[in-house]
Amino acid sequence: MIYERGNAAKQDMLEDIACRFGDRSFRVLDLAGGSGRIWQEFLTTHPNASIVVIDTDKIAIAEGKKMYEGNTRIELRAFDAQKPIEGQFDVVSAMSAIEHVVDRPAFLKTAWNALVSGGVAYMNYDVGHFRSRNVKERIMVYVSQLLAFFKIEGPYMKKVDDVLFRTQAETQGFIVEKTQKHNLANLKGLMKGATDEAIRDWVSFEKRLNELFSQEKLDRMMLSTTLVLKKP
Repeated sequence: MIYERGNAAKQDMLEDIACRFGDRSFRVLDLAGGSGRIWQEFLTTHPNASIVVIDTDKIAIAEGKKMYEGNTRIELRAFDAQKPIEGQFDVVSAMSAIEHVVDRPAFLKTAWNALVSGGVAYMNYDVGHFRSRNVKERIMVYVSQLLAFFKIEGPYMKKVDDVLFRTQAETQGFIVEKTQKHNLANLKGLMKGATDEAIRDWVSFEKRLNELFSQEKLDRMMLSTTLVLKKP
């Protein structure tokens, strides 16, 4: 099933969730999830899922509420994921998110506290901002970090150190099930208008690359990383 056409990391996550839970009922907490757009197809094909999306962007949350109006299986809240959130969930996701998080240990703690024992978290981050040839975007990376010092965190961007973030997750208590690199730079844009067959082949190809090559080698040509974390 194709859930997401323009991002192999998101498609891979949604496939993995579907495989893990099958027909069982489960709850998802999507941290920094924007409007929750990536759940549209998934909710249609998985009536056993219920989802809570949180984000500090009130405009995105308003868009999501309009998009999902009348759908009682998804709730959208304007909330900061660096603060504790009530509720118990089987899955916590954070896609294209960690590079925008100022307090990453606090973010991981939120995920940990929200998960039931045996629950799984998908923590994903991108490097596109930091490899951009757009001078303004490259400058904004440093400006955003300065703004965060003055508690203006909305535009924050800082590259994620793979080893440090993994250590932070393990310190919180998570077991790292796997680390995956996604989104080959030359394929990501091409696949937005691709056929279902092409997208399935794309995701399968990247999975195979993760089996054959080290994360360090793949990092040079892929734009996205996902840590799959288990709460014991």
